[in-house]
Amino acid sequence: MQAYTLTVGDRPFRLHRSCDVAELTTALTSAVRAGGGMVSLPVAGDVTVAVLVSPGVCVVLEIHEVELATGVAGEVDFPWLAADDLEY
Repeated sequence: MQAYTLTVGDRPFRLHRSCDVAELTTALTSAVRAGGGMVSLPVAGDVTVAVLVSPGVCVVLEIHEVELATGVAGEVDFPWLAADDLEY
């Protein structure tokens, strides 16, 4: 299973696993080409997020391969962790 993290500037956002990545990248690209615009992000959890994307803002889409735990059929109440989420 793939999981996605979108970082806008220095702020990472965990995307909902049903996110249409192609549609989101099209919206982000369109906003930059238009000189800037608000883009709604399909983030994980019970929150709504819209970000202002403009030329010069660093946007990074990370795709992580994660294994779904046996017996977990639906959404979980906590976000998955990537290796860079851990502080040593």
